[in-house]
Amino acid sequence: MSTQRLSARILMVLVGIIAVVFCAFFLIGYDNPYEENPAFNAPRLTNLIIILSYLLIIGTLALTIFSLVMAYRNRNKSAAVVNNVPAARIAYIISGGVVALLILTFLFGSSAQMVINGEQYTQTLWLKTADMFIFTAIAMLVLAIAAVAYSSIKH
Repeated sequence: MSTQRLSARILMVLVGIIAVVFCAFFLIGYDNPYEENPAFNAPRLTNLIIILSYLLIIGTLALTIFSLVMAYRNRNKSAAVVNNVPAARIAYIISGGVVALLILTFLFGSSAQMVINGEQYTQTLWLKTADMFIFTAIAMLVLAIAAVAYSSIKH
């Protein structure tokens, strides 16, 4: 089986699993009132969504680490410069830049308390982690837009 067909099948299986889980979430016991405050919903299958999210994140991290290790082990030194473009150096700079951006946005992220569902949320690690991902995504989008604008103006 070709890599493209395998990838397409895995994608379809994942989309199917996600669709079934989300349909079940909204169709089975979604309107259960929360015991402590009936103004809120307490869907029955919330734990299923959380477990699916954890499995997807763990799987993604495992495949990312595996791919990085395999790419590092199978790299070809002659492909460091392709058509007078330093491809390897660009890849290292981008990878290092993303890691540095993640670290900086985590360090400068806010740990201010939030009110969620009427209760104070004070876990500093997760507050800073949420800020890290939000600000890193915003920074990367802004940098991508700036790169496209620069490229279109230059050419």
